[in-house]
Amino acid sequence: MGAVLSFLMKTKAGRALAAALLLCALATVAYHHIRQGAFNEAEHDALRGTLKAEQQRKQDDAYLQGLEDYRLCLEYFGDSGLRNVAECEQLRGVYEN
Repeated sequence: MGAVLSFLMKTKAGRALAAALLLCALATVAYHHIRQGAFNEAEHDALRGTLKAEQQRKQDDAYLQGLEDYRLCLEYFGDSGLRNVAECEQLRGVYEN
């Protein structure tokens, strides 16, 4: 080990080799740091999207919970054509006294 260190300190070739190894080590660290930063940014973007979707879902849930049965029926089936809208008429006045 002492001979290797002596070679690296005393000769131009040794110093050049040591400098090249140091540059490789620094490049590796920089590459890892940049890659980790990109990963963190992508993760934050995904979390922001998830948060936005959850907030939208809660807003939609609050809107739907405020609807009476007739309006809820129209909301779900009115535009889709899966059900005759006239069938929703049966729900009008169900809770009225």
